[in-house]
Amino acid sequence: MSAAPEGRKFFFVRLMPGVMPGHVAAYLWAAFVSIGIFTYATSLQPYLLEVNIGAPAEQRGQISGDLQFWAEIITLLTVGFFGAWSDCVGRRIVYVVGFLITGLAYAAYPFADDINQLLIYRLIYAIGVAALGGMLATVLADYPVDADRGKLTGLSFVLNALGAVLFLVFLVKLPQIYQGFGATETEAGRFAYLTAAAVCVFSALVMLALKPGKPDQVTERVPLVTLIRQGIVAGKQPRIALAYAASFTARADLVIVALFLSLWVQLAATADGLAAADAAALQGTLFGIVQGCAMLWAPLFGWLADKIDRVTLVITATLLAIVGYGWMGFTPDPAEGGMAYGAAAMLGIGQISGILASQVLIAQEAPGPIRGAVIGMVGFFGALGILIISKVGGVAFDLWRPGAPFIIMAAANVLLLFYAMWVRSR
Repeated sequence: MSAAPEGRKFFFVRLMPGVMPGHVAAYLWAAFVSIGIFTYATSLQPYLLEVNIGAPAEQRGQISGDLQFWAEIITLLTVGFFGAWSDCVGRRIVYVVGFLITGLAYAAYPFADDINQLLIYRLIYAIGVAALGGMLATVLADYPVDADRGKLTGLSFVLNALGAVLFLVFLVKLPQIYQGFGATETEAGRFAYLTAAAVCVFSALVMLALKPGKPDQVTERVPLVTLIRQGIVAGKQPRIALAYAASFTARADLVIVALFLSLWVQLAATADGLAAADAAALQGTLFGIVQGCAMLWAPLFGWLADKIDRVTLVITATLLAIVGYGWMGFTPDPAEGGMAYGAAAMLGIGQISGILASQVLIAQEAPGPIRGAVIGMVGFFGALGILIISKVGGVAFDLWRPGAPFIIMAAANVLLLFYAMWVRSR
């Protein structure tokens, strides 16, 4: 589609008619904070379990997995509603509501007295995340012209990563900072979550600068039964089926790194005698290595994606993921540094490789007429991966070893590797 008649641009990105540069700036703020908002509650959750609730250490893996499991169920049940609602009332209203709901959950989360209350607040949080996650992709499709959508996507991805670093590397140290100002351990955790809640409220105000009203073009929504049928039929093609399988492992990355690595570091660090706030700060260091290596590796892997066959790319990504997850899973103590830092670096490389490989494969293989159905199934298998890994990984964390979720992910990637090699041989 051609550029807007007025010739409006956001720097190098040409915009659709009626879209102003200020609308794009507001969206990019959402892109900057969203990934951090999606993961901060999970990454700081071990601090709450240790300090505020006092959950037994031998049960924290299952508790964390169950919280993630039920939150993902709620997200799956509500994300479609928010998408349809945004077609009726506009993206701006849904974005504002999403940030306010998420902010409410952040404000309530650290005041939970037991696991049941924590679950209630986590489900409220999941509703907000469903609204925000749906709008993140939808507005990206609304604003730029087709020819420049890749440019805005790349800019959004960079801001996603920078926001994740801000939240998971720096803001995760807030309990330690607040204790330095004289707060107790319990107060410090609450202040950290309230800070995130304030970011959500501020972001809701920024979202008022998005384009108002209904979208100019609303695509027809395919009935769910038709969507599932088309996606399943397309999965009979081996390369599309491989994309489904790759999405299963790639989407679960977020759970493994944000949920179980943070819990493992918290338990190991406190067992070594560190205070809970110091353990959270150490967790931020490991996350910084993971995210930093992912950011540095992504451009190189993206360049490789255009040079080799996309199934070969999946094989390469899977090998890297096996090394990263296996290395981290068999690390004796992630709180000691050294070996853990190397494992975190390789984990970041394997994580981003798996995500990018699955995305470029399905972008290439999804047939144009049913692309929405196929990509919808990719999302379904990704959510299924989160559900299974969060549940099984949580139980294995407690009953086997803290590195068990990473070993399980390494094993899942071994199975994916064999399947990808079979597809490539054809």
